[in-house]
Amino acid sequence: MAGCFLLTGCLETTQEITLKEDGSGVLNSTSDMSSILAIAKNMGGGEQMENMAGEKMDTLISLAKASDSIPDLSSEEKILLRKGMLRMKMDLKEGQFLTEMNFPFTELNEIAAYNKLTGKLMSKLVKDQMKESPMGGGMDGEMPDPSSFDDYYKLSYEKGGIKKSLDKEKYASASSDEYLNSLKQAASMGIPVSATYIINLPRPAEKVEGKNAKLSDDKMKVTVKADLDDFFDDPEKLEFKIKY
Repeated sequence: MAGCFLLTGCLETTQEITLKEDGSGVLNSTSDMSSILAIAKNMGGGEQMENMAGEKMDTLISLAKASDSIPDLSSEEKILLRKGMLRMKMDLKEGQFLTEMNFPFTELNEIAAYNKLTGKLMSKLVKDQMKESPMGGGMDGEMPDPSSFDDYYKLSYEKGGIKKSLDKEKYASASSDEYLNSLKQAASMGIPVSATYIINLPRPAEKVEGKNAKLSDDKMKVTVKADLDDFFDDPEKLEFKIKY
């Protein structure tokens, strides 16, 4: 079962939000799961991976085609998902396994909905891909519902401002989150589990607060980086408040 968790765990993620003055923009989420290739090799897939060392994949997928194949999506979620694009890139020789999802949004509050959708999407698409890859053998098993750091925070917006704050009531149950605990297994094997948040502002920031929030020299970009230890030991490191 641990193998299945690793395959669907987004081990190093980058979420980049590019905002426009009217509150619309683009959400880009990149997941680097290259580390699982080494794990798959150690778990018995080494010979198969050597035989397929020349295999490469670089595919761009319209999520409009995938929306009807993902179970338990509401009609509203399907509408949002159909706007997106997914790129999957795998190069066994170079040990590279990347996914990138791109979603346009018209309102800032759509970002929270997209964050939930990406977990459902990655769960299905990565598992489907693994069935056809040398990493799939021997890694079947039930997987808990995907979750992420973002599930334990509230993201709020107002004109000229963005705030991410810890949902303390929900965070009280984080230690029993089966999915995040599976990522702890990955971290214990030396695999980095981290998240980077990048917010590109439509105009220079007036004020930025947050333990891990870094403002660029031109004041147009805020970057927040955190890892699994931060989430469990000091969750306030993922909080930020931006006024622009």
